[in-house]
Amino acid sequence: MAVITTMKSWCRLLAVAAGLGGASLLRAQTGPAAAVTLEQGDALEEKMRTKEALEVYLQLEKAGRKDTELLCRIALEYSELIVDTRAPSEKQRLGEIALDYSKRAVAADAANAKGYLSLSVSYGRLAFFQDNRTKLEYSRLIRANAETALRLDPRLDYAHYVLGAWNYELANLDFVRRGLARLIYGGLPDASNDRAVQYLQAAIALAPQRSSHHIELGRAYAAMGKSELARAELEQGLALPIRAKDDEEMQRLGREALKKLPKKR
Repeated sequence: MAVITTMKSWCRLLAVAAGLGGASLLRAQTGPAAAVTLEQGDALEEKMRTKEALEVYLQLEKAGRKDTELLCRIALEYSELIVDTRAPSEKQRLGEIALDYSKRAVAADAANAKGYLSLSVSYGRLAFFQDNRTKLEYSRLIRANAETALRLDPRLDYAHYVLGAWNYELANLDFVRRGLARLIYGGLPDASNDRAVQYLQAAIALAPQRSSHHIELGRAYAAMGKSELARAELEQGLALPIRAKDDEEMQRLGREALKKLPKKR
């Protein structure tokens, strides 16, 4: 499921894996006694240097910060480490840590929309490693937390994206999972490709530079048989640069979707 798989420089991460370690890299940059800042972590996250960003955020937590903003960032980094990890058991362990930090982020400030969005995304990441029944049970939590995030802050483009992907996935379930959905939900959820399009258009209006938003919209249009609209969004999404770790997988899905469209006349 795209919302689950949906769930960010390789050379730097390889250096960390080779034994330099995030803490050593951080000391090399800032000096052994220098205080780290949230902005340092954010700059590393922007460059997709996940392990180093996480080291900064964990140092801030160790120094006493327990606010939602920091806890959401820690959850994000643990979640993104899943992309860089091969062993399924380790992927699941990282997902469980991310989920725990997301829960703590909500507990720290129940009025902060980012905590609920973090929780929604963490359930999506972790659901990827569950059986079909658990995936569908988690899908309820993905939707509920993303909706709460949007009620608190309608400007969160990724919350719109999550709900768009959720509608697309549920509206296009295969026969087996549709049967499970009826058992779990007591009927099929009110998901539709039309609603997916509405959410994804809202996500694009807020963040037109995000490749994933365009590609997911293109997939929704394709499911509706709107081939030319699908082609335009897929091509636009594939032309945009990779800005997050999930973008590479989304672009793979976008290329697959593009190949399946009817050829231009």
